[in-house]
Amino acid sequence: MEIFSSSYFIVYLIALNVVTFFVYGLDKLKAKRRKWRIREASLLLLAVLGGSIGAWLGMKVWDHKTQHKKFKYGVPLILLLQIVLLLLCSCGSKQPLVRASEIQPSAVAEHSPSVLLVMYDQEIGKEPLLKAIKKYKATIKYDYHQISGMAIQKPDDKTLEETMAFFKKVEGVQTVEYDYVHRLTDPVRPRLETR
Repeated sequence: MEIFSSSYFIVYLIALNVVTFFVYGLDKLKAKRRKWRIREASLLLLAVLGGSIGAWLGMKVWDHKTQHKKFKYGVPLILLLQIVLLLLCSCGSKQPLVRASEIQPSAVAEHSPSVLLVMYDQEIGKEPLLKAIKKYKATIKYDYHQISGMAIQKPDDKTLEETMAFFKKVEGVQTVEYDYVHRLTDPVRPRLETR
């Protein structure tokens, strides 16, 4: 049972925030009447335990602890961290993990039917590749400046395999590969060599 999706956790958060809101109001009332006060550490602890929304609302509605830096900045920071933590905990993938041993050797990753990836030698540069692209009437889909590579779209009248064979012969080209399609919903699978 996931604690963050259970109804018990939601009830806990609502109850704690309502209690925290009224505790901040009670402390403000006691301050006005110059009576015994609730310790600041206890007020902050309520926020840390999940009552940060109630603490923040209590500060605003009751105009309480708004000048104290640890409340003025601390409570909104606690609230922000709790929201981020809640989002991270609720973003878990529902797909089962796939072990490498479960992957069938015949599984071939899907690739683009018209785009290939070409990596070139940085010392030689990309000028020979650019000339070859122009000569072959291909187009640059993307220039990966950081890694000395390009995504190149083949001409309509050529097959992907013909285009790959052509670019493998260009001066300075180190590798020519398929542009594999990876969906965010697909399980992570190791790439199988097809040599």
